[in-house]
Parts: sequence; C-alpha cells; structure tokens
Amino acid sequence: MAKQPLTADGVEDKIAEIYAMTTVDRMAEASAIESGFKTWVSDNFNLSTDQGNYLTGMSSTIATNYGRSCAIAFRNMLGVSLYWPAPPTPPPTKWLKMTNNILISTNTYGAEEYTGSLTFEFEYR
Repeated sequence: MAKQPLTADGVEDKIAEIYAMTTVDRMAEASAIESGFKTWVSDNFNLSTDQGNYLTGMSSTIATNYGRSCAIAFRNMLGVSLYWPAPPTPPPTKWLKMTNNILISTNTYGAEEYTGSLTFEFEYR
C-alpha cells in the first residue's frame, strides 16, 4: 500500500484503500493497527517531522485506545475521518481528540453488530 499524507483527504484515501481489500487483508490491517497504532500510522502515512514527533510523544494508553477503536472500525468497515483545522497564530498546544460514535450491540444468541464511525480531530487550546 502506498503511503498517504496525514491530511483529511489522505485518511479518506487510506480508508478507501483498506475497505477495498479482501476480508483477510482488511482483518490483517485491523490487527496491525490494534497491536501497534503508532507503528501503523507511521507505516501508512507520510509524516512531517512535527507529525512524527507528535506521534512519538503520544501516550501508550491513548495509542492503545485509538488502535482498538480503529480496529473495530476496520473490521466492520465503519467510517474513519480526520478533521484538522488551520492552527491559530501563535499556535497554542495541539490536542488530538477522538470522537467515538461506534455503537456495539448484541442479542441473546451472541450475534454482534457494529455501527457508527470514528472522527479524529486536532484541536488547539
């Protein structure tokens, strides 16, 4: 897979690429992002020095949470998007927040159903 820029369009293109894969390959991508969010992002996106530093500095707890949520999205072909507004001048601290709108349901027979989406958004405060 070709690396994409870490932009809203790049994330959209990467997700489309993953969802066009065979089920086996898509499940492999889900496992990869679940077990190593930072590595997966680095392997799949062209990162600027600042983006690479930001990713490296991300806490392992947050990265694990993001990876698990993305894996659910990949396995169930749910929406994943990135919103990245232009930073104000001078730029304050940058925060990455994830809005998880994934609804997980089950019935008395153990069937699972996943609906919804994930949105990653950079916020400046």
